[in-house]
Order: sequence, then C-alpha cells, then structure tokens
Amino acid sequence: MDERSRQLYEAACALIPGGVNSPVRACRNVESLPLFIAEAHGAHLRDVDGRDYVDFVLSWGPMILGHDEPSVSAALRAAVGRGTSFGAPCPDEVALAEEVVAAMPGLEMVRMVNSGTEATMSALRLARAVTGRDKVVKFIGCYHGHADPFLAAAGSGVATLSIPGTPGVPRAVVEETLLVPYNDLAAAEACFRQHGERIAAVIVEPVAANMGLVPPLPGFLEGLRRLTEDARSLLIFDEVI
Repeated sequence: MDERSRQLYEAACALIPGGVNSPVRACRNVESLPLFIAEAHGAHLRDVDGRDYVDFVLSWGPMILGHDEPSVSAALRAAVGRGTSFGAPCPDEVALAEEVVAAMPGLEMVRMVNSGTEATMSALRLARAVTGRDKVVKFIGCYHGHADPFLAAAGSGVATLSIPGTPGVPRAVVEETLLVPYNDLAAAEACFRQHGERIAAVIVEPVAANMGLVPPLPGFLEGLRRLTEDARSLLIFDEVI
C-alpha cells in the first residue's frame, strides 16, 4: 500500500470501527490493507495512489453496466436536478416498480428498500406475521445480510443447536433459525418433519454465491417449493449477486 492509501486508512481507523464501513472491504482475507478508490470509468478503477485495476466486483452488482456509463450518468444528473430525497412518494418509484414487475414473470408487487439486509428482514417479518410462526430455515453457507436471525453458525446436522456466529447476537434470537446444508433436500425434509408446524419460512440463495458459486442441484429448489407448500410456509428467494 502506498503512502496516500495508508494515510487514509490510518485516519479512517480513528473515525470508523476497523477503518471500513463493511467488513468485506477490510481485505484481510487477501492480506492487504483496504484499497481507497479515487475514481472509476468503464471496467477500471484507479486508487488514490494512481494504480489502475480491472474491476471484477462492480460494487457487488449495481455497476454491471460499468462505471460512469453515459446514459446512467445522464439519468443521475437529471434526477439530482429535480432533488435527491423527498421523504414522500415520487413518480419514478412507480415507473421502476412497473419495470420490475414487467421483467419478472410471476412477480405481482414489489417493495423498494435500501439494502439486501433490509429486504430479508422485511421478508422474514412478513412471513412470521402471515403464518403466526417464528422459525426460519437457513442454509449453511448462504448469506442473507446482517440481521440477527441470519447470523447463526452450527455444524452440518439439522439437529445441531444454532448458536450466534457474531458477538452481540442474542442466543435466543438465532435459536429460531434452523440450519440445513445447502443442496441437501433430504436434510430439509427431515427438518420439516421435526419442525414443520413452527416454520414460518425457508430462505435460500437460489444460486449460492457467498461460499463460491454453487448452483442448485436438479430438483432442489422445486423440492423446497413442495415442502413449503405442504407446510403452509413461505419460500423466500434471496437473490442479490
């Protein structure tokens, strides 16, 4: 790390816990200090010390068209010119909802939120309200944001008691989270035989991305659909990446 990046990191550590605003940006698993980016264009980033990188992250998805893409930049400038936040509905959110519903077969309504964590929190709360149940089935290795119910870690057996995987998460909260190995439909079936009447929802990454790219085995997602329908639970697909 060059001098300007190191200076920024040292300053950040005095102001921000760990010097970053998301743990994944800490770069510890690649034995590096965080990269501080000065600008980006197309598929390339430039850090504050003038080094260039090919961007394979694309801000975890939103920059799929590239940085500073002309049509996107023009739309952003036009939107900023009208005001950035109103604390009230605006025409653009209706237009966006129409676009999303039209693009996704079977999708009837959408709710706009600020992050994936907020989306999964809302989905689980809705599932619990509709079913009157508390438990949620989560697959080991899948990531669903940093809400308390999803921060559970345990062994591979479905009978293993969920325990918090992060300090500050109450044990009582994650005890309502049932852990099952991803792509193991038999384990999911066993979980439903034991807890089916208390399961509000199953939440799953349809294609697991947090533990490497792991596609679902043939019949796995269809099997989850059958299990949740039979138990009158909800099936939540959490797809961000």
